[in-house]
Amino acid sequence: MGDNLQLLGVTAIPRLARKYNENVEFPAPRDLYDLAPGDFGKVIEDAGRILSKFFELKASWRDVYLASDIGMERLALAGEMQLHNCDLILDVGCGRGYFTITVANYVERVVGLDLMNGYGRHGWWKNFAESMDEVGLSNRVMGVRADVRRLPFSESSLDGAVAVHSIRNFKDMITIKTTIGEMKRVVVEGGIVIIAESLPVARNKAQEAHLQMLECKARYTTGELRYLERDELVGMFEGAGFREIEVRELDYNLSAAPPLFYIDCHLSLMAEGEREEARGAYGKALSLIREHGEASPPTILVKAIK
Repeated sequence: MGDNLQLLGVTAIPRLARKYNENVEFPAPRDLYDLAPGDFGKVIEDAGRILSKFFELKASWRDVYLASDIGMERLALAGEMQLHNCDLILDVGCGRGYFTITVANYVERVVGLDLMNGYGRHGWWKNFAESMDEVGLSNRVMGVRADVRRLPFSESSLDGAVAVHSIRNFKDMITIKTTIGEMKRVVVEGGIVIIAESLPVARNKAQEAHLQMLECKARYTTGELRYLERDELVGMFEGAGFREIEVRELDYNLSAAPPLFYIDCHLSLMAEGEREEARGAYGKALSLIREHGEASPPTILVKAIK
């Protein structure tokens, strides 16, 4: 059972329990914050055991995906993108492959591209392959390890390129701008380039809790940027010279990209005076999540035509 898909069970298990009328004890998503890696690993193992019981009741990995906040949000985003006229799509910064799974249900072939060199990402390509096999998509999905700043594809060779909840994992703003230019280069004339990312805007307390934890993660760890303002991202698309740009803001209020991390793992890398500050910021964000839960803020979807 692949680790990536077991993670989906964190939000899928309560919905599946109601569907199959099963009484299941499992931590609420808000209780998964501030868990040491070993304790979090035990939760994922428990999720795997619980999901196995649902599989005995004829549930499938597709059912798990559809019952998870992550899967529900990715499916909604794909519906907004209108990808059905495309044959070959590049999923830039595919990560665990959650959006790759959705795209593969809309188009003939998908290439998931990622460098997979961030903190804690050892073995992710193996998990990616296992996930695609478990959802029956191995024959339609290919994984490619590459730098987003130099996409290993010839000019005008793909129908479209998408990046969903991934640009905040890029190195810096220059990398995001360069990647947009590369995505434009590799798609055909009339092809689409789409980026979907959360905005730094909170419309309720759960979204405010998410933003505070994400800000803490971006400030005190490596490998994650802050969310871009609407004008910043749209400005990058305008500067790339696309023929047409469409912008939408979508609010699903789901835990679509939870900023889970354990602050103690990062304290040793900080200056002594910064550690107390980091603990304080983390504690405030954690208190908000404990009280209000966590939900991703509104998403900006920028769709451009080459």
